[in-house]
Amino acid sequence: MFVPSQMSPLILIPCTLVISCLLAEFLGYWLHRLLHSDRIAFLSRGHLIHHFLIYGPGQPMRHQEYHDASDNRFSVGNVGLEWLFPSAIILAALWALMALAHFPVLYQTIALTTLTIWPIFMFSYLHDRMHLSNFWMERTPVLRVWFRSARRLHDIHHHAVNDHGRMDANFGIGFFLFDRLFRTMARRHRPFNRAGFAAARSRYGLVECQGRLIPGTDLSIYSRLPGRFT
Repeated sequence: MFVPSQMSPLILIPCTLVISCLLAEFLGYWLHRLLHSDRIAFLSRGHLIHHFLIYGPGQPMRHQEYHDASDNRFSVGNVGLEWLFPSAIILAALWALMALAHFPVLYQTIALTTLTIWPIFMFSYLHDRMHLSNFWMERTPVLRVWFRSARRLHDIHHHAVNDHGRMDANFGIGFFLFDRLFRTMARRHRPFNRAGFAAARSRYGLVECQGRLIPGTDLSIYSRLPGRFT
């Protein structure tokens, strides 16, 4: 693959930006699905803290301050290792592919910068603000309808527990193109799945304490998950 030298940068630069944003959405969608799959257990464990212990089914979705799931574990800002580790591998692989394809340095730089900034904005900044009360985007006329719609779909993601105890809908954050394409889109809240929630509690060793879920002390529960916890 190469960038045709006869094409104007006025065409190539916007095309690079658009393709990079779409690729970032695609990769973010599948990474988010991976984090809910237990296929790489230590990554899923980090993500389930956010889902079951902080913003789980039946718990308030919004507070005055964001409740960070990366406290007391390695993170960059509020981005945990479950996002950083696979993202670094993906970026390195994409850089290597562009270098092997002899992409000009300008377009490599634009692509890698976009592939870094877009996920940070979507999966960190925007995601966290969806859990804040009275965020400025919901008061801004030009953004209000989009933001409230995306936030509602994300709320559904947090409540949509299937019979196996996994959240299986709405893996996008601000946009849900790939949820539509891969049929993981849910537009309405489902009735609370008590059997699925019980399955999740059993799988992850969660117990109830004063109306909240906390990790149980029996760590042998993790041996039943695919992969290994370390």
